[in-house]
Amino acid sequence: MSTLGPMRRPPARRPTWLIALLVAVSMLVLFAIGFGVSLLVSGDEERPTIVAGEVDPASPSAEETAEPEPCETTLISAAEVLPRPDAVVVNVYNSTKRAGLASTTAQDLSLRGFRINKVENDPLGVSLRGVGEIRYGPKGVDNARLLQFFIPEAVLVEDDRSGPRVDFSIGRGFEGLLAEGEVAASLASPSPSLSGPGCPVD
Repeated sequence: MSTLGPMRRPPARRPTWLIALLVAVSMLVLFAIGFGVSLLVSGDEERPTIVAGEVDPASPSAEETAEPEPCETTLISAAEVLPRPDAVVVNVYNSTKRAGLASTTAQDLSLRGFRINKVENDPLGVSLRGVGEIRYGPKGVDNARLLQFFIPEAVLVEDDRSGPRVDFSIGRGFEGLLAEGEVAASLASPSPSLSGPGCPVD
């Protein structure tokens, strides 16, 4: 009678579906790793090298990100910004053939508060058809603007004089200064004015 050793059980075989599942998972993991590496490599190649002091084109510029400064609109009248008549010196010239016209106009301007300097015929020797010309230099801009409120139809003419004095050269169409009430109303009439760091520059 032979003695037999303990019988060994054959190793259990894994189900086929489990093997297939493990293979599929392994392939997905390898694919994900490869795809991630390719993205990193391509991203480094496409992204430009930024040198110190340069702006990354992909990032928003300072102009796009900066918020605009506030701009305020206020109402302001001409009387608030223009000089007073007693601060304006005017030369009154006659550019017509009507004798004494410069003298009477100078008196009217003096009564309105203007300081009168010369009263004579137009030194340019011209004959003006319209109401007249208000001549001024770079330093007399505001003075000329004020005088025009009293003579609205006069033409502003800038020249190269160095001082703030202005000339009123009377033309043939001049009939007198604007009434005091109308001048005061025009000077006091408010108009919009932009102020603040964000307002457009003229």
